[in-house]
Amino acid sequence: MLSDRMGNATEVERVYRDGEAIVREGEPGREMFVIRSGGAVVRRRAGGEISRLAKGDFFGEMSVLESLPRDADVIAVGVTRVLVLGPGALLVRLRRDPSFALELLQSLSRMVRALNERLEP
Repeated sequence: MLSDRMGNATEVERVYRDGEAIVREGEPGREMFVIRSGGAVVRRRAGGEISRLAKGDFFGEMSVLESLPRDADVIAVGVTRVLVLGPGALLVRLRRDPSFALELLQSLSRMVRALNERLEP
């Protein structure tokens, strides 16, 4: 990790080098991440690449909401700056920016829809 700087009392900004793991599959996690610059690739050890993320995208919401281990590896593509939100910071962010809540719900809805499509014959 290149740097770790406090954005304020509830959010932390971190910077990762190209190829550096931001999170690893199976690790415990209580934070979600919002990409501020750079990008990331999401992949599972058994299934390969799942998706690519860019500025404005977020990940880790399932871990922060459910306190379960990470579902996949997320690897930085280029120098990547992320905003890290733990459970308390997420609540503050949702109160300050209700549109973020809508984006989070839309993302979760897309995931459910994608899973449903995979299950349909």
